Amino acid sequence: MKVIPTLWAVLLLFFSRGLNAAPSASIHYFDHSYSINLDLSSAVEEIAAATAAIKVEKVSSAVTYTNGAKFVIGAPGSLTPAELNRTTDYARESDAEIFEGGSSLLLPPPELLETFAAAFAEGRVADFTLERLTAEILTGTTPSGLKFRVLYVPSRREKRLWEPTIKLEHHLLLEGRGAVSTALALPMGLNGLTRTAVEEASHKGTDLLLSLGAGGQNSEAMPYDRPERILDYLSTAGTDIAALDQYDLKKFWRWSKDGDLKISSSAPEFICSNISVSDPELARVIKPYALRKLAGTTVAFIALIPSNSGILAGLSGSPFTIWHPGDETSLSSLISGLRSEHKAKVIVAISFLRREESGYLMSASGIDVLIGAKSWDNASGRKTRVELLKWQKEKHARPAITVFPDSSGSGKVNLEFGRHGELTAIEALPQEEDGDEPLYFQENTDRKEQLVKHVLGSGDAILPDPKRIPLRGNKPNRVYAIPDFYNLAAGLLRKSLKAEVSVLKIHPSGSNMMGDIPSSMVKTWLGPDEPVELAWVPGSYLKKLLKKIPRPATALDYYSPRFYQGKEFYALSGIDAAGRMANLPLGDTELYLTAMPLSLLAENNNFQRRKGPGLSLCGIVLGGLKAIKDGAPTRGAWEKQIAEEALNQPESRRVWRINLRSLSMQMVNTSVNGAAGYAGVNESRLSAVDQTQIQGSGRLFSEFHSGKFRFDTGISADYGKLVLRPTGQPRVTSESVDQLILENELRYRLKSYSGALGPLVIGPFATAAYETEFSRVQGLPLRKVVRGQAGLKMFEGSYLQEFYAGLTTEQVYTYSPARTQYAAETGFRLAWPVPGTALLLKADGTYRNFARSRFDTVCDLKERLELNVKFSAHLYGDITINPFASYFYATGKILTGNASNLTTGFSLEYSKLFKLKR
Repeated sequence: MKVIPTLWAVLLLFFSRGLNAAPSASIHYFDHSYSINLDLSSAVEEIAAATAAIKVEKVSSAVTYTNGAKFVIGAPGSLTPAELNRTTDYARESDAEIFEGGSSLLLPPPELLETFAAAFAEGRVADFTLERLTAEILTGTTPSGLKFRVLYVPSRREKRLWEPTIKLEHHLLLEGRGAVSTALALPMGLNGLTRTAVEEASHKGTDLLLSLGAGGQNSEAMPYDRPERILDYLSTAGTDIAALDQYDLKKFWRWSKDGDLKISSSAPEFICSNISVSDPELARVIKPYALRKLAGTTVAFIALIPSNSGILAGLSGSPFTIWHPGDETSLSSLISGLRSEHKAKVIVAISFLRREESGYLMSASGIDVLIGAKSWDNASGRKTRVELLKWQKEKHARPAITVFPDSSGSGKVNLEFGRHGELTAIEALPQEEDGDEPLYFQENTDRKEQLVKHVLGSGDAILPDPKRIPLRGNKPNRVYAIPDFYNLAAGLLRKSLKAEVSVLKIHPSGSNMMGDIPSSMVKTWLGPDEPVELAWVPGSYLKKLLKKIPRPATALDYYSPRFYQGKEFYALSGIDAAGRMANLPLGDTELYLTAMPLSLLAENNNFQRRKGPGLSLCGIVLGGLKAIKDGAPTRGAWEKQIAEEALNQPESRRVWRINLRSLSMQMVNTSVNGAAGYAGVNESRLSAVDQTQIQGSGRLFSEFHSGKFRFDTGISADYGKLVLRPTGQPRVTSESVDQLILENELRYRLKSYSGALGPLVIGPFATAAYETEFSRVQGLPLRKVVRGQAGLKMFEGSYLQEFYAGLTTEQVYTYSPARTQYAAETGFRLAWPVPGTALLLKADGTYRNFARSRFDTVCDLKERLELNVKFSAHLYGDITINPFASYFYATGKILTGNASNLTTGFSLEYSKLFKLKR
């Protein structure tokens, strides 16, 4: 009878503990990133380079298939994953030994097995430990009778369905004998959600399904994805929240512009926290945070993207304004608001930050769970549990736990709460496979095949293997560096469109491969295809871009995509290393015919566009590369031509320009009429004297550049006249300036100089000129002077445009008999932008000191100084307004003292450069 009370006591204790058990919740997360890495293939190159008996003949790559344990290493082209899925007939062919490490397998030639093993054991060619495994070579026969060969690795888990991967073969020469080393990539990511995870996440009171991104990470390879695929996937899985990265934002922006962004009621809540959205439609879809009640506790979710996302994803001109994730004020305000206003007890932050910015969140206050960058571990199975004692009383100076998803991208975070809703423990677990086919497995497998084929394409070789090509002064490398490729592409773009300059913004791709490069990889490197336009671009803009050419300090940075990611870099063609085009300096206001992609031109709508050929960037670059390959009689010639194109050196060419350097004119006529008595009225406009004032100047030159020679010929004219016509008195005429010069000059570019004054050219020059005037001064003969000059000149500078010194001889025909004079002369011309203004300071001057002669007269000058200074501001188009001052000073050979003329005023000036031959 005592058994019954005892049983009741046990049951009562059990139920009381159950009723008072601490609540818990789970966050199930998954991502959409995918990676294929042949990290062991580079080891083959390094071993071959270090071993005299091994020579790499060629490298080839191809799409193949794997089910995790079996890898197709030889098959007819018609073999498909569907055929492999139905194949069960396998026969053992032979044993094999392989190496596994990182994210790939390596099947070496049997005769090189020990050589490779020794190199791996010494740690010379890999920064991770490799495992030597026993494998088998099998022959498979499909139901349709197709024969194929596979590498079978029994220690690896076999999946039910086959998926694509990449095979890379090094064709080696071993003391005259051929051999093949095969590297096979282990595909990582896009595995899909397990059915168990989907089932658990459907319990919305305690579980939540979180998507890390929305597929934008693959936009480089799949730029024209439709929204239905990813939105249907998220909805079918029952996703509650989707954190968006910068690539997702770009896709959402494009979908919105195209009218394709249709969000159903079953779609998840999309969040991105460190942005503001100006577009109303996108602002309704993308929120800064999301709140959920899990096990009775409010949990807040935020997502942060890099501050340079506009550069990373090409978001320039988008409705998104991104604030820096390291801005403590903004981040603290966001977190404080979630805790105080929305009573959030737990803050979960999803970080898409890159290495250089990730430290901000590691030290951010108020974050409980931080889900960071993917670790890409294959089988580490990281499990972390953190017990939190009185966590609610702590300052939360660091996240309680940081989770780095493994290569599957999926996992679970368990939250355990106390009886009052306080966080007591957090546990991070990887996703465990349940033996069933994952959700959307077939769709994800199809997508993987699209991604792999996008990288390898049809296998057409459009660029040669670079390992024998010294590109841009560097030693040959097994891969193309980003600057090498973009300089090559920019050069092809400029030449194809016959432009003076071409500009490409560098979009660094993490994708690369060894061997010959197919057209699909070139498309990946170039990014989303877009039209190319022509525009007249000022030199000041090109000078700014020249400062953004990448200059890695080390070879490691030069070949590392990470060095270029998140930075604004450009590749330019048509401008040499000294910043000159066709041996001429870039003029700030001079316009250059420039080819650039439409997206880059859209950032500068003020550029004058010229109708382009309607071609796309990928079409132009691929067409140029194909023409180079087709035109090369041998592989060696092909490689040599690619090396020359990658140098991206502007070709020497003849340039002929008509330069209307300046044209200004002013004419004022004043006429007064009225009865005689009005002249005494106190009104200057009625008492004025009839008068006409004319003032004008012009400089028109032909400039011809050929090689190191420059020949200028032109005319310069200045004239100013004031005519007074007082009533009843003789007319009074006064000329303020009267000068007409016909001039020819020949210059030779002897040496280039670059220093404190910027880039300059130094060389000898010679001029021949004829100087006269429009009308002679009353009582004096018409001035007629033939002048010759020779000396040394610094010219074609960016700011100090000319500085010269020389000897001058003048044959003066003004008087009879004619006389010859000799002088030493120096002069300068400069143009300097005034900092912080739109003004351009222009100045020029000459000083001439004449030698004395026994034939000197009172009309001969000893010294002659002329200075002109003006501040130029663009008024409209090629018209400028110029406050100016002109000063003339002279001393005589016989006359004592000196004389000077100072003229100040404002002028409207027109200038135009006509490029007859670019």
